[in-house]
Amino acid sequence: MNTIYLVRHGIAEDTNLLRPDSERALTQEGKEKMHLIGKRLRQMGIKPHLVISSPYKRAVQTADILVEELGYTGERFQDNRITPSARYEAFSALFQEYKSFREIMFVTHDPCVSFLTGQLCGATNYNIDFKKGAVACIGIGRQSPPAGTLLWYAPPKLLITE
Repeated sequence: MNTIYLVRHGIAEDTNLLRPDSERALTQEGKEKMHLIGKRLRQMGIKPHLVISSPYKRAVQTADILVEELGYTGERFQDNRITPSARYEAFSALFQEYKSFREIMFVTHDPCVSFLTGQLCGATNYNIDFKKGAVACIGIGRQSPPAGTLLWYAPPKLLITE
């Protein structure tokens, strides 16, 4: 069985018509909160074997922070199949390529992350209010196409203990 962690990027700059959405960065508050979330995930014993992020700047920055806080030194890369408008079929193909990794962390966006959570848990019309910095842990029982059980979901308010 695989375990996947779906992470929505941290708080990012507002949309600006003068630059592409893919170039929006995390705000200072977003960075600070993601460091706290990363520390909490480490305390929880989260140890991914692979980290994949969207290539969008805010997702890459979020992955960078989580990798640092988790003490992760393994493989990581970026993939267009988990950008904001990505579909389940694209994610499924991505998962098939890396299903040999027991625990995989995907750092992505909404609405992709909400939609994927529902699809992976068998709810085609399900939509979760996936806050920025939230994490869902899903145990994958069927690999092709991937499907499983929501083991837990934690919004930032539960992960940030100050």
